[in-house]
Amino acid sequence: MLLLTAADVLDCAKKSLAAEVKKAKFGDTITFTGVCAGPVVVDTSNLALVGQGSAAIDGHGQDVVVVYGAHDVALSDFEVRNGMNGILGQNGAAISVSSVTAHNNKASGFSLQTGASALMSNILAKDNDFHGLDLQTGASATITGPFAASGNRIFGINVNGSSITFAKAHVTLAGNTLGMQVATAANAFINDSDTVLDVMNSIATGLTVVSGAHMVSFGGRINSTGNGVFGVSVNSKGGLDLDAGSVLTSSNNRAGGIALQQNSVMTVFNNPQFSGAPGVTTINITANDGNGVSVLTDSRLTFSNQAKISSTSNGAFGLFVDNGSAVTLRNATLSSNKVFDLMMTFGARGDIPTPVTIGTAFCDSTVLIRSVGFTCPRQ
Repeated sequence: MLLLTAADVLDCAKKSLAAEVKKAKFGDTITFTGVCAGPVVVDTSNLALVGQGSAAIDGHGQDVVVVYGAHDVALSDFEVRNGMNGILGQNGAAISVSSVTAHNNKASGFSLQTGASALMSNILAKDNDFHGLDLQTGASATITGPFAASGNRIFGINVNGSSITFAKAHVTLAGNTLGMQVATAANAFINDSDTVLDVMNSIATGLTVVSGAHMVSFGGRINSTGNGVFGVSVNSKGGLDLDAGSVLTSSNNRAGGIALQQNSVMTVFNNPQFSGAPGVTTINITANDGNGVSVLTDSRLTFSNQAKISSTSNGAFGLFVDNGSAVTLRNATLSSNKVFDLMMTFGARGDIPTPVTIGTAFCDSTVLIRSVGFTCPRQ
């Protein structure tokens, strides 16, 4: 291990970090301490910025650290604060970020744009005026290890026209206006069974996939609890796939556990001979103030192979299917919900083989059901 002397560490009380970075060369490592003045612009590849002690960079209203087009840039062990964006990657920049806290910035804690990419680990993004992490215009991020976004005024994580991958990550999104949005043909992927996504206490919805975006969980755990609207929503031709023994739990949300709307699709499945993962992919929905699961406006919810759903003790319907939407159930338990455990209306369709446990049910005269062993009462 290389031991640094005081002469090796830039003291921001005495020298300008921005000036040192401007004259840095390929392969340099700059270690700094104290409170440094931003903006710091990095356009040299294979450069490392490493904080020591309580190192911080203050943007004074400007972007704090900007990485423009440079590759193999490593940023670690410091704060970025009071800027426009805390760390901004642009024009195909490739960055690794570890042990960095971004807070009290006017836009986002971390923003990747115009094809930039980042590997991120041990991150805290809090109290930013827009987003904790913002991905747009073809950017991409891979999250490993701990990642927390809290108290951001809009999204904890916003993935818009971009992609994000979670690999052996533990993500905590708490107290944001909306926990995580995947939007506008974006992609989100949970890579493994070690990954946990906890979304809680959002002012609005916990997790939303919208406008042609798609999210896949391959064995991960998604927990969405205590949110002010829905735990999970999939809207406007969005898609959510749960595979390989994934578990999604949505509980104690105000409007409902899961909502699918406007031609959206949710598929829940596991075929171990293809996934290589044993077990049953599972949705647990409980104690939401509204419906457990709502499938609306020509949307589709499908369970196949080793998959199951439990929707219990919700304040309205356990499962509500309406307006031309369709469900295919396997191994379902719908019980102890306040109104009906299953409600199907207005041209909805259901494929409901046994085994299912459905306590109370109602289907109107427009509903089509294909079932062995289950009859939905009609009026």
